[in-house]
Amino acid sequence: SATVAAPRLRLLAPALLLAALAFPGFAGNRFRLLPTLAWLGGLALLYLSFRSTSPALPAQRAGRLGRDLSQGIRISWHALALGAIVLVGAVLRLRELDAIPREMGVDMPLLYENAREIMQGQFMIFCPRYPGRESLYHYLLAAHGALFGLSFFSIKFVSALVGLATIPVLYGLASCLYDRQVAFVAAGFLAVSKWHVILSRSGYRAVMMPLAVALVLLTTVRALRRGRGTDFALAGIVVGFGMYTYNAFLIVPPTLAVVLAIEIGLQGRQSLRRYRWGLLALALAALVVFLPLGHYALEHPGAYLFRVASRVTSVEAPLPADLVSVFARNLWQAAAMFNRRGDPVFYINVPHQRELGAISGGLFVFGVACALLRWRRGHNAMLLVFLGGLILPTALAVAFPHEVPNAVRASGTLTPVYLLVAPPLVFLARRLATLWPEGERRLVAFVALPPWLRWGWRGRIALNAGILAMIGLAALLGSECGETWRTYFHDYVRHLPGRNYAISLEMARVLDEFEPEGQSYVKVWPHWFDGNALRAQLKVKSRSWDWELAELDPARPPLATAQGRVLFIVHPDDEETLQLLRASFPRGVAVRHYDYSGRVSFVTFYGER
Repeated sequence: SATVAAPRLRLLAPALLLAALAFPGFAGNRFRLLPTLAWLGGLALLYLSFRSTSPALPAQRAGRLGRDLSQGIRISWHALALGAIVLVGAVLRLRELDAIPREMGVDMPLLYENAREIMQGQFMIFCPRYPGRESLYHYLLAAHGALFGLSFFSIKFVSALVGLATIPVLYGLASCLYDRQVAFVAAGFLAVSKWHVILSRSGYRAVMMPLAVALVLLTTVRALRRGRGTDFALAGIVVGFGMYTYNAFLIVPPTLAVVLAIEIGLQGRQSLRRYRWGLLALALAALVVFLPLGHYALEHPGAYLFRVASRVTSVEAPLPADLVSVFARNLWQAAAMFNRRGDPVFYINVPHQRELGAISGGLFVFGVACALLRWRRGHNAMLLVFLGGLILPTALAVAFPHEVPNAVRASGTLTPVYLLVAPPLVFLARRLATLWPEGERRLVAFVALPPWLRWGWRGRIALNAGILAMIGLAALLGSECGETWRTYFHDYVRHLPGRNYAISLEMARVLDEFEPEGQSYVKVWPHWFDGNALRAQLKVKSRSWDWELAELDPARPPLATAQGRVLFIVHPDDEETLQLLRASFPRGVAVRHYDYSGRVSFVTFYGER
């Protein structure tokens, strides 16, 4: 690779000045117009300051585009194959997305409220609703909500699109690291990965972790190979924006620093001199992008780092006395989640089921072994370091060891995992191809269909080692896809509460339908439904807290003042409240609502005076 050219100070100096001037404007956790424009302008100037050649003029680019179009649009079989892989991934991520999972859970209502606040003009740098969340995913939700409306489905749809976009990005990364054959295998296994499918359909912002990690690896490898300042700056920009995705991304900058030290060390002493300006570009670009979030972190360090600190320190729970042994056990459990025992949380996977499929799990073990044996070759060291680093967000939960492993916090490992899954299979296929005798490289099979089959086909199919390898790969991917299909659309649904029954959605439907007829209330019974999820799904009834009742008293409103028709939603075990309502409304009717497993989910009591 070439030596990275020194930056142009006439652009770099004003870039840093604009960034410094913009920094105070991010006070109060807000993106304001002028500071944001200055920040983006400084970032653009920083990128251009490391550009070693002048860009092509727009007229020249237009001329090249015109010549390309005049020759026609050509679609290679590689593009068609990748399109087929993405299509399979789309089916797995979008099929019955509105119905699975049906219940919002505890996190989706908060994501909904954060996106709604952004749509109302509260351009937050960090979303402070407990326990605090990075904002980039919420801006994607707000953009989608502004165009198509905001709902639980839109939250899941955006996460599914992010998951789908990860497939071609991983293909590009694998092509850069290896070749197209490995890229097809890596993209194919990610497309049918049960871990990634469930994560993509969950609505969690953690779905951005595999994509962000893939982009960091891709831009870093391109920068190391090309030796251009702009490539290093682009890698820094990706790292900076990655800090706005999910708190587990905090481990990426130190992991990348270790990777760069190893990569430069393997290339020799002269490489540090060759890359010094590029490393400066990467660091400055990442720092400038991080400035708004950095301002919030300085203003509210406790809020920004609360979620991480609650798992690593004694902020929420006391640390165990045998800290070292707990951490060692966490590491083992985190490493075992790929092939032995997975996350126990039902929302993100089938409880305790291993995260990888039968085929990808076996290939992963071989891939890690091969990378360890050949860690000096290619970028194997990079993949191994990223795999180890991205396991730490779940392994470091020493204050809550029962949460280990956690498929969400470890979601960043999806990228290095499937980059390690693919090479062993391609290597095996190539070895088998060498065993195919040179003089007998084509096996001809004659296919004869019955004459009564009107649209039949007669001919010869020529099979060679390459075609057989493709058939074998399709069979393996089909088997993995079948496992994912059974896991998600059968086992996963069966393990959801009430067999995928949405209590908040059903309660919201009942309240909305009754709203034109009279007043309605919900008798709060501790921890039996999520009020935030209920309010987020209301379409007619007010989203205020006024209709949630902690207790009922015949001498006080609403029982003492109710007139006309009235509705109360009650927990099925709250017999005391049901008896009180029957006494207050002798002609009242209680209706039981059942979940999909046959249990009573809630009771609606209709009264009238």
